[in-house]
Amino acid sequence: MRRTLFAAVLLSFSVLASACADNTAVTTVQRSYDSPAVQSTASAELRSAPKVINIKDTEKLTEDTVVEQGQTMYVREGGVLYIDTGVTLTLNGSLKVAEGGAVYIRGVLDMPEGSFFSCTGKTKIMSSGSILMGGTMWVNPAGLIKGSGSIHVLNAFDDIRCKGTVTAKIKAPEPVQIDGVTYIGGILLVNKEYSLPESYGDGLDSEAYTAYVRMKRASGYDMKIVSGFRSYTKQESTFAYWCSIDGEETASTYSARPGHSEHQTGLAMDITSLSQSYGKTAEGKWLAANCYKYGFIIRYPKGKTDITGYMYEPWHVRYLGASTAKLVHDSGLTLEEFLGVA
Repeated sequence: MRRTLFAAVLLSFSVLASACADNTAVTTVQRSYDSPAVQSTASAELRSAPKVINIKDTEKLTEDTVVEQGQTMYVREGGVLYIDTGVTLTLNGSLKVAEGGAVYIRGVLDMPEGSFFSCTGKTKIMSSGSILMGGTMWVNPAGLIKGSGSIHVLNAFDDIRCKGTVTAKIKAPEPVQIDGVTYIGGILLVNKEYSLPESYGDGLDSEAYTAYVRMKRASGYDMKIVSGFRSYTKQESTFAYWCSIDGEETASTYSARPGHSEHQTGLAMDITSLSQSYGKTAEGKWLAANCYKYGFIIRYPKGKTDITGYMYEPWHVRYLGASTAKLVHDSGLTLEEFLGVA
């Protein structure tokens, strides 16, 4: 049975009052809305309900609940919200978790398109819990989303604005192809399996280049772009050259076949030196530790050749945007693992 959040919370206030007298810590609210009389009462309660419901103590949801459009549930400092096992909290409106507030999800937090979830406190997704994210999620600087449960991204990773920390597992949507280009959650993917059309690309992406300039200035190092955009034709000759030097099998561990190079996307750059020893330099270490802050990841990390298909390249960065790059960085995964195609 589904109820509106505000009818439920209004009911919980009376339960809380009596519970406080008995020093009861957790409030559990249950109510049936099957009868017409009760449904009519619920509608009247909803019309008179405030737009913001503040949770300052402990609230446990034990049946399906809806936050209606235009309404906000606000877990304040010291407040705790439990979404019980088998229970769905549907956000047609907003859920905000203040610093010092906490949400524990054993059931489902359902976020359809148009919903909004802002976390400045702590959210823990238990093993049986999940967030179905079709709306917008802000993880603010002090915010933390953790646990053994998962966040299912239904549309795009750009729907998450992460300035805090997310260590819960993130599940990507299925790959889609648009004009021969593969995207997963809005992220363009090209590797040994996924290719680009011969005609794709016309230069280095302007947003990626602007982010590179910011990163270079912040680093204090020279940090030159050794190689940026490469067309299909240029990659064709590049790959052929390395095959003539080392043979195709060896060359394919460090050079991409035409149509399979990240450089053709305009989102990848080789920085300063094409030597693995670059990763041991002060500049290379700074790049590995800080590039995510500017929207980049080290695309081919050490020890991941069996997943990425390429040897360790401490010089090769890929632009994803600051929020998504932080999510990938914090996960400790390669891009293939993060997107669920490893």
